[in-house]
Amino acid sequence: MRRTMLVPPVAALLSAVLLPAALLAGCAADAGGTGTGGTGASDAGFAEVLAIPAPTADYAWYPETVTDALPSVRYVDGAGEAHASELTTTGRFMSWEPGEPDHPSLEMIDLTFEVDVVIDSLGDLTMLEGSTVTVHIGIDGSADPDRVAEELLALDDVVLFLNHVGPEPWPPPEWEIVFDNAFLGDVHDDGTVTWPVADAIAANNPADAHPEADVTTLDDLRAATEERTIDVSGG
Repeated sequence: MRRTMLVPPVAALLSAVLLPAALLAGCAADAGGTGTGGTGASDAGFAEVLAIPAPTADYAWYPETVTDALPSVRYVDGAGEAHASELTTTGRFMSWEPGEPDHPSLEMIDLTFEVDVVIDSLGDLTMLEGSTVTVHIGIDGSADPDRVAEELLALDDVVLFLNHVGPEPWPPPEWEIVFDNAFLGDVHDDGTVTWPVADAIAANNPADAHPEADVTTLDDLRAATEERTIDVSGG
């Protein structure tokens, strides 16, 4: 799959920030197929499986918090700008089918995702509300894709931070969860949100790149969508 961006990115930033998930997961598999504190991918839950690429992630910058990855947040380095995500939305996984992996060490899960509410986006993507899109998730090749997919389907409502993949018509029908699936929130009946993949990364090795949960409810997330700029030039 070829990634395209809604806005021109900072080339120097995104060459490191948007490393292909396939390469990251492949390196993790070569290192023993585990990023879950010694639990084999074949036995791990979906969050632990999706956390596997984290130990090999090497980004020029990484959103320090959940809200830092919102599309309304602009990263600058003096030469241009980039965004960590293009779409933040609530919804639910409805069905899945095997996809075509980008790397021999991967399995690919293609999930049909029903968009509920667009919380934040680059440009107006509210036309996606009430429709379905495809979300591609690459997992370690030693994991059981059937079990991982069924666990994702069982989550009910989720909030996802997404970038689209292309080439694509408009609005984009194909998406992926940013930063190797770390920005997936489990929405509970009372409106609270937990971040199982980020928690799994932190539990395995707190030094690995993962977002801190600075929001714990959907209302908090909606309230954090004001435009702001983060300078990552290091100057």
